[in-house]
Amino acid sequence: MPDKRILEQLMTMLRGLRAQVRLFDEHGECLSGGESEVLPEFPQMGMAVVRDGWTWIRTMTNAIPYICVEGEDAAASDCARLAAALAESMMREPSATTRDDVLRGALREDMPEPELVTLATEYGIPSDEERCAMLFHGTASVIREVIAVGEGDALVEMDRHALVLIKSMRNIEGYDDLIQLAAAIEQTVMAETGEHPLVSIGECASTLFGLGASYRAAWRALEIGRVYRPNEDVYSYHNLVMERFLSELPPDIGRRYHSLLFNRKTQRLFSEEMLQTIDMFFRKDLNLSDTARQLYIHRNTLVYRLDKIQRQTGLDLRKFDDAITFKTLFLLGKQVPERTTR
Repeated sequence: MPDKRILEQLMTMLRGLRAQVRLFDEHGECLSGGESEVLPEFPQMGMAVVRDGWTWIRTMTNAIPYICVEGEDAAASDCARLAAALAESMMREPSATTRDDVLRGALREDMPEPELVTLATEYGIPSDEERCAMLFHGTASVIREVIAVGEGDALVEMDRHALVLIKSMRNIEGYDDLIQLAAAIEQTVMAETGEHPLVSIGECASTLFGLGASYRAAWRALEIGRVYRPNEDVYSYHNLVMERFLSELPPDIGRRYHSLLFNRKTQRLFSEEMLQTIDMFFRKDLNLSDTARQLYIHRNTLVYRLDKIQRQTGLDLRKFDDAITFKTLFLLGKQVPERTTR
């Protein structure tokens, strides 16, 4: 879709021509306020085609790919070529002047796929390759100095606080490898700069055009991870299935089920110390010995706390089903901000 301001300027100029001019996108939708049309077949680029009293021409810009002018004579053909040249001149993308601009456009999804593919070819960027967007949230100018870019990768600064590593999946086996890589980079950034970035990982994309969805998923993982897993620094959209599901529930339903367990009767039971104990117990996969060792408490102290929870709530957190119930009701008390557009 062309920029509205530029499109209006173009239409104003075209109205100065004697013939009626109509502009169409690649789907045959009229961009100048008319009805949609079935696009004609063009033997080659730049060649005019006459049909039903109109002269059609295929332009060299993906923003306005088709133009037709009323009439079938040489004057109409000349008018169509003039309109095409004017459209190509005005719609030439000024922002995509570097390789980073093309990649940034892919991440932000602000250009149509044909245009993106054309620009990618011009800058030597493979269109069909599996990649993943890894978002670093912090001081972008500081973080980028530390990250090493491998073969097939690219590092794109989106704004002052958002840096994206477009990671090629050539030597990556799956999301676990991506998480380990992200954690290693995060630790390196902290050690060398003192900066403490948050890192989120989107879904893998098989094409350059699909990177936008990966970038959106990375932002969503960051938003959800901050709320549901505040003690972590690396969030993977792929691994936040439960949290993504809970974030989609209406807030009133979440609060209602949360209050089944967390209410005035259990307010004293679930002190900060108790919640920290439960959190560590879950992080240690319900292992009593590992949890007690991590909390520097005796195993019997941990058992006493779990027994106390069972007596007052009926949930034995040593049992998987009861642990899942507790965690779900606990997470329902958290609210994720509304989705934002990046």
